[in-house]
Amino acid sequence: NQGELQQELKEMQQKLARRGSEGEDAQKSLGERFVENEGFNEFKDKREKGNFTLECKAVDVTSATTGTGAAGALVVNDRVDNPMMTPGQRRLTVRDLLANSTTDSNNIEYVQETGFDNQAAIQENEGDEKGQSDIEFDDATSKVETIAHWMRTSKQILSDAKRLRGYIDGRMTYGLKLVEEDQLLMGAGTAGNLNGLYTQASAYAQPAGAFSGTPTMIDILRLALLQAELAEYPADGIVLNPIQWAGIELLKDADGRHIIGNPQGTLSPSLWSRPVVATQAMTTDKFLVGSFGMGAEVFDREQAAVLASTEDGDNFRTNRVTIRCEERIALAVYRPEAFIKGDLGQVA
Repeated sequence: NQGELQQELKEMQQKLARRGSEGEDAQKSLGERFVENEGFNEFKDKREKGNFTLECKAVDVTSATTGTGAAGALVVNDRVDNPMMTPGQRRLTVRDLLANSTTDSNNIEYVQETGFDNQAAIQENEGDEKGQSDIEFDDATSKVETIAHWMRTSKQILSDAKRLRGYIDGRMTYGLKLVEEDQLLMGAGTAGNLNGLYTQASAYAQPAGAFSGTPTMIDILRLALLQAELAEYPADGIVLNPIQWAGIELLKDADGRHIIGNPQGTLSPSLWSRPVVATQAMTTDKFLVGSFGMGAEVFDREQAAVLASTEDGDNFRTNRVTIRCEERIALAVYRPEAFIKGDLGQVA
């Protein structure tokens, strides 16, 4: 009817008016739009420091006209936001074996058990003297250490390729975890370093009467598990270098059948019913077994965080951004005897 036609005509006129206004804005320079923007006028009247960003809409290529020298700007390149191949990432699992907690302090004070003399016994007759057991403790302190790194990148990259930013953030966090893995195992305990599990572990010594003959790698690992058990802390994990674990999986019997490895298997790596962690953080030919769940604990003071800032160096003038990634952790080893370390390099 006539009323509907008038309403449609009115809407068309409004759309044309809006397009005309947008066209005028598009013809203005970025500087003109910047100083005329209402947000900028409010910003310049403020006394305190701050930032102002003018959000500019992208040019509508479908309605733009091409003039001399303009065609190149309207040809849009195809871009793949995420790389086709992600750099290889090491599987990190040592921390998964440990108890995890948080802390609000920069030091962890704890009691470390250094010996247990168990004299519990049957009391044959009433009034007989009971056996006296003894547990030795030492006070220990673990300092919260910081693991961090940073990099610079183009601000435009992070603004224009959000998926690439996620990729960069992920790689920065992963870099921390590589160092964390090394520190949890091999930290020297000196200034700025954790006192690692391997560093504090007891040396392997074959328990008397448990085995005769020349032990293989598998035999030594089983005897190391026994050594931890005799220290009253049953072991719940094994850590090896991937080279040694591959060698164990490839062992075959006289008929050429794999003893441990199953080429078609999908189960998680395990040996003697304990999970095996194969990590390059472990030195080649070395091993560590122990009671990871009861014998040690890792504390997070600040979990891994990725921060970005344009207020660093000449970033503002060069349109760059600094990305920093850091975490703060501490490691407490409650019973060094619960961990056994040794060398597999001299055995079959």
